[in-house]
Amino acid sequence: MKKLLISILPFAIFLAVYSCKKGEVVQDVKSLGTGTYLKLVTQGNTIIDYANLNTSTISQTVSKYGDAVKTVVTYVTKGNVTLDKSKWKKIKEYPYSENLKLDIKATEIATALGIPPASLETGATYSIYNQAVGEDGRIFDISNINGGFAGNPNYSMAFTWAAVVVCPYNPTGFAGNFKVELDEWADYGVGEIVTVDATTANSLTMTVYPKPGVGTNRKPVVVNIDPATGAATVASQIYGDYPGFDTNLKVKTVGSNNWVFTCVGTISLRLNHTGAANWGDYTLRLKKM
Repeated sequence: MKKLLISILPFAIFLAVYSCKKGEVVQDVKSLGTGTYLKLVTQGNTIIDYANLNTSTISQTVSKYGDAVKTVVTYVTKGNVTLDKSKWKKIKEYPYSENLKLDIKATEIATALGIPPASLETGATYSIYNQAVGEDGRIFDISNINGGFAGNPNYSMAFTWAAVVVCPYNPTGFAGNFKVELDEWADYGVGEIVTVDATTANSLTMTVYPKPGVGTNRKPVVVNIDPATGAATVASQIYGDYPGFDTNLKVKTVGSNNWVFTCVGTISLRLNHTGAANWGDYTLRLKKM
């Protein structure tokens, strides 16, 4: 890449010098105008607590850089950031001031999306968009800012941020029977029953694989859980044998979408299965009975 830039530079200079003819007036750069962007001052809480939706609040503090700003408008979509503004749902707007704190309640996000707060989905990400409206009416947001600038950490731009819906882990009464909602490893069908054997303050133990009658030497698997958020991890550990297929199979979580949400009674794990070979990644989703 460096060699390419060196080779292009003389040509670029040539174009800059010779693209103007003698006698032409080069436009004054001051006449082109400037713009503005929102700069991150402080990132506050980004966790929506499903167990306390009426009081849960996310926040971010911003300041403008550039021309004067009259208001900051916030929007939301479910999922990843999109530049399709027709999908943005307005939350609210704020009169601009330096070090402006954007406080957004979970209930306000739900209202903007046209759903009851209880329909906010645990484990889901909600993208927040900050839009700067200038004193002259011009609008600046992620949809009309060069992506190279928006993603450059040197600018600390604050046009988008994200919140995730979680609930604190409460092990009390969580052990017991669960219905299988999805087993991509295909030991179980939808509606079959598995058991969480025991819980601690930051973990649970369950014996799921292999399904009885399908495999042997079944061993319990420990799922470690962040008590504050319900984020789950499974360290690589042996869970059993499949006679005629493979022995001493191991399982571990992969990716970041692994959750134990006691507030809604769900366990969702993306598990990598390995033995003599790497057999791939499969989702297991369970619902408390």
